[in-house]
Amino acid sequence: MKLSNAECGLLRAELLEAAQNWQPDAPPSRDADVFFPSAHIRALALDRPLVIGMRGAGKSFWSEVLTNDGLRSTVTRFVKGYDKLVHVGSIRWDQDPFKTRYPGSDVLTDGLQRGLEPRLLWLTLILNELRGVCVQRGIAVSLPEVSQGWGNVLSWARQHSDEIRQVFQQLNDTLVRDGQVALVVMDALDRMAAQLAQSVDCLRGLLQLLLDARQLKGLRFKVFLREDMTHMPSVLSFPDASKLINEAVHLHWTREDIYALHWHKLAQESTKFQQLLEQHFGPSEQSRYGYWHRLFMQSPPDETSLTAVLKLLAPPYMGSNARKGHVYSWWYKHLADGKSRTSPRSFAASLREALNASHKSNVNHVLIPAAIEHGVRIASEVRVKELGEDYFWVGTALAAFNDRLTPISVQEIYGVWNGIGVEGVPTPRLIRDQCVSKQVFVPWDETDRLISPSQKLRDTLVELGILILRDEDTRLDMPDIYRLGYRIRKRGGVSPRR
Repeated sequence: MKLSNAECGLLRAELLEAAQNWQPDAPPSRDADVFFPSAHIRALALDRPLVIGMRGAGKSFWSEVLTNDGLRSTVTRFVKGYDKLVHVGSIRWDQDPFKTRYPGSDVLTDGLQRGLEPRLLWLTLILNELRGVCVQRGIAVSLPEVSQGWGNVLSWARQHSDEIRQVFQQLNDTLVRDGQVALVVMDALDRMAAQLAQSVDCLRGLLQLLLDARQLKGLRFKVFLREDMTHMPSVLSFPDASKLINEAVHLHWTREDIYALHWHKLAQESTKFQQLLEQHFGPSEQSRYGYWHRLFMQSPPDETSLTAVLKLLAPPYMGSNARKGHVYSWWYKHLADGKSRTSPRSFAASLREALNASHKSNVNHVLIPAAIEHGVRIASEVRVKELGEDYFWVGTALAAFNDRLTPISVQEIYGVWNGIGVEGVPTPRLIRDQCVSKQVFVPWDETDRLISPSQKLRDTLVELGILILRDEDTRLDMPDIYRLGYRIRKRGGVSPRR
């Protein structure tokens, strides 16, 4: 059944209001804001300590959910073992604006220079977080209070490492005996240290600890990391590091998960959309967890049903027929990076702009193809801005693509990168020097002398999903989620905004 122009207008206005008020990765405030993609259930499993994800994939979102006593009950519905939790602690440098809850960079530097082993540093931080759990179980903790200063705490820890380890073992044994589990969640680790050497040492120490702690059943850890933080050889320079990395869970969103999330979120806020879903797909469920339709409770979500929902809002094709593409597949594809990944943040931005642009038209569809295309352009610009915040050097590397049509031959790009630019040095060397100056990770392995700097830069951009290798590695292409934001043209592709 087709909606009239007036009905489309009213529904569009309600959906636009809902989309404008929602940020997918914002800290959730209620149970209804917690949506479980099937792929994320494994990431939340208690026996998977390391979770890796691109920006916007949900690392901070899940960190917030796990450390919120009220919201964590939703996790218990889907993930085994959470009913045994007696305590959840958190170590998050983004929640310590005054640098008092955790040691500041100067204290870390001093402690490490005085011989504090990075693994012991983490044991100390975790023990401080679990101090109350120990006391409740009659386990003595001699660790000084943080109020005495982190310098004093770390100095004590350096001299009492055996005692700290004994407390950990005693606490684990007690929890196992009682059938209980204590969880410590760690996030925003890129904000821990101001200097690169500190960051490398601390991260390596944490990963070593996670490897050592795999046999513990009463103490569990959940560490959320940006994907680039595990690419540095110096970070992984310890025995059996590959075991930990191979067992890590990568946060990702399937196309079906992305659509199910957004239809679910819109239905939370739009009565008209709820009614439309119930009219076409049957009754919904209203509970303490909010509005849930059966379409979004399936694992994995049913693609046929999700496509049918979109057809209630938009025409089936991006053009007059299937030649330009089906809206359902086209939309996700043009928001995906070089590894076929997209994030809720990108889709939400495109949806919001598409609804706003469609609002200006008087047609019998809630969403029109031209508006969806516009939404993709805006989402790309947002994603490029975020990318620059995480990897300042990407813009320098991609300047080689200016005034060129993609795909471009690899050799042509190498020629530009190896030429003398405005800074007077080849692009890979310029990026390397800037990273060293800013005390951030150089984005490739500098110890490998067999691969040229240009190839290292290329491979890094491919690994991050910013570039795509085509035609037996002879040409470089760029996915639209980055290409449009950088204003780079493509033969036969969507045109960037002028």
